[in-house]
Amino acid sequence: MNNRHRKTGEQPWGYAEGFIAAGGVAFAGLLLQIINRNIDPAAFAWPVNVILGIAFVAGIICAHIFGRNNRLIRWLSSVRASVPAIAVLLFVVIIMGLTPQFAGHVPEAHLPRNAVGLLGWYRMTTSWMFALVCLYLLFLLGLTMLRRTRSRASWRDIGFYLNHAGLFLALFGGMLEGGDMERLTMTVREGATEWRASDKAGNVRQLPLAIELDTFTIEEYPPKLVVIDNRTGKMLPEGRPDTYLFDGIGKTASLAGNTVEILEYLPDAAIVRDSSIVNVVPMKTEGAAVAIKVRVTNPSLPQPVEGWVSNGSYLFPYHVLYIDEATSVAMPMQEVKRYTSKVTVFTEKGHTKKAAIEVNKPLSVEDWMIYQYSYDEKMGKYSDTSVFELIRDPWLKVVYTGIFMLLAGALFLFFAAPKGDGGEILRDGGDRETERGRRQRDKETRRRRDKGTEGQGDRETGRPGDNGTSSDNAAGDKHSAR
Repeated sequence: MNNRHRKTGEQPWGYAEGFIAAGGVAFAGLLLQIINRNIDPAAFAWPVNVILGIAFVAGIICAHIFGRNNRLIRWLSSVRASVPAIAVLLFVVIIMGLTPQFAGHVPEAHLPRNAVGLLGWYRMTTSWMFALVCLYLLFLLGLTMLRRTRSRASWRDIGFYLNHAGLFLALFGGMLEGGDMERLTMTVREGATEWRASDKAGNVRQLPLAIELDTFTIEEYPPKLVVIDNRTGKMLPEGRPDTYLFDGIGKTASLAGNTVEILEYLPDAAIVRDSSIVNVVPMKTEGAAVAIKVRVTNPSLPQPVEGWVSNGSYLFPYHVLYIDEATSVAMPMQEVKRYTSKVTVFTEKGHTKKAAIEVNKPLSVEDWMIYQYSYDEKMGKYSDTSVFELIRDPWLKVVYTGIFMLLAGALFLFFAAPKGDGGEILRDGGDRETERGRRQRDKETRRRRDKGTEGQGDRETGRPGDNGTSSDNAAGDKHSAR
């Protein structure tokens, strides 16, 4: 028997050639990236993406029909080509996860000037490397599914087709959606109705829907107290500053070596300054600020320091309490806990929908997803303006269909996967055979190999039945007759 190891590149090709092919596709993408920079999704908007998608699928079908007996096509539809392609795509995704990603509206000049930017990894989904690797994997998936159709049909094929077709649809839809996705922003004031939105370039568009902002409310976290450096404004101690979250009157806290006691709390106050005198009075009206009266003690101070601290508002300035010439007690701006827009949405088709939109709680209206995007930060909690982000992605349903097919395929394989000797396994390219059949085939191969080796040994040693032995016996018979 010939025990010579197969060299890389010799038929039949294996996993090594699979990684070489997938790596070559990725390297070709890097070269195109250096020459052409990132892909512009707008250049592949409808109907260009549909035409290219149909041509791509037609190419897969033609390769299957006319190249079914071709060694290269059979290898491309095998696990030895698809597994390395998936591994290379996962490697690209890991790079994307470890690299900061910038949105498409960020100008090219604002991206970091380094090797990562040159390779297009700051916008990985529009890089040539990502696009070519995805197309290569889609080509392999298509060939694998088509080759599987030539084998004997079985109900166990359901899991195979769900997984492969689901992955194909998810990747295919994700690549086609880039040019057709619309991302717009709309600013609406309370009591007003708006149907115009602007894109990232500032172009104003009229939409087939209108948004009326009924109310906009902001809920904030309780105020915080910190000690700051009067010269730099940084919170102390630097690196790990001490903070106190307001928890009620009479409480005490230790901030940067100072003991701070809460004396009074006014959620709505007016801060009036008269030369060096600061007066804080309750005022429950729009523009009122949060104010806390504190007493600060420190062994280095001759006597406690007492006064008001406030973070101010759009109407009143902030106010700090000086502990000494180097430090002060200050109140940072309160963090927003939640902001809600109660809206009424009207569509051209005559539909009306009322809803409350929050961060991570968008509203779906026909083909549009409406997200809570921002508000008038200068007005703070008194903002009467809400900013929405409207996204329309016609290919999102295709992507979701692929994802649900993947989940269904995984569940099918988990509950209905063949077990034991009667189970099915897959040859390269998706050809099906039973485990028992595979064992019988391997046993028959070994038997034929052993039989061939035994026959060769018989001819070499001249055992009974050999031609040389029969001639000798005939000569002996003639000698006896004489």
